[in-house]
Amino acid sequence: MSINSMEETGTQWGAPGKGAYAVNADDDPIDFTRVIFDAAPIGLAMFDENFDLIDSNSFLLTMLGVAKKSFLGRFFDLSPDYQPDGLKSKERALDCMKRALGGEKFVMEWMFCSPDGELIPTEVTFTRITYGGKHVGLSYIYDLRAMKNLESNILRLETESEKIYYDPLTGIYNRRFFDENLERIVKTLSRSGGILSLMMIDIDNFKDFNDTYGHSAGDDCIKIVAEKLAVCLTRADDFIVRYGGDEFAVVLPNTGEDGANKLALKMLENVRSCLLPHEKNLGYGIVTISIGGTTGWVDTAHSAGDYIKRADELLYASKQSGRNKYSFSMF
Repeated sequence: MSINSMEETGTQWGAPGKGAYAVNADDDPIDFTRVIFDAAPIGLAMFDENFDLIDSNSFLLTMLGVAKKSFLGRFFDLSPDYQPDGLKSKERALDCMKRALGGEKFVMEWMFCSPDGELIPTEVTFTRITYGGKHVGLSYIYDLRAMKNLESNILRLETESEKIYYDPLTGIYNRRFFDENLERIVKTLSRSGGILSLMMIDIDNFKDFNDTYGHSAGDDCIKIVAEKLAVCLTRADDFIVRYGGDEFAVVLPNTGEDGANKLALKMLENVRSCLLPHEKNLGYGIVTISIGGTTGWVDTAHSAGDYIKRADELLYASKQSGRNKYSFSMF
């Protein structure tokens, strides 16, 4: 549906005497609203209550370098998977549409990606209009590349892009880095029939630690554990990430069962050697970790999620059988 097909009180936009304008008496009526819409020197896009894009103007299409059909039908192909703040583009866009259709007016930054791979920083104003008794979302999209301080903005974005893969608390890689790189690694190893080991790690009884010593001490604990785990990795291709909260993930491309098991035992001992008090970690009295690990020869039927699920199951087994241990099986 486009704005040319919308009806108000039974009369179409562009009908004579209802917002229409004729240059000469013999000319066909021109939808003056449509002309203004397409001539606006700012990107305009409309979406309906089903969160479907229904129209866009010429300025926006030129900005993105696409035809209208491509924009309306493949919007998420014109945005990177993640926005500069680390949020997934699709989830964030749907949330913004919902807020706008709910009556909220707000401004936000959005990064588009043209078909040739150029990142296009924009500022988007979301609002809502009511037409024909229905709510329609409207977004005004301003191209930030045209700003006078373009160079400083690009520099800022480049600086931020260097940070988006790191967890601010621990300094190690974050979940976004994990999601993007594990999938790439699995695909690469599937082509060569390579082997992959993956570990999932939790700090034992961490909620009780926070409740006992406070959240500041909890943050310090997470930082210390992250450091003790990270120093165990010596190969360039191996990496550790803060998966979320007190959970970590370790990815070991081209590492077999023996190497993974030795590394897990070293990590367990490294954390224990800190002797961090944890009175609620019954049976130990210090901070410990539990690990679940799996190793498998990667083929094209495997996905990153398969390895994560298996390692998570084994982590759960470690917790259920007393914690402070490593559970492993071949994938």
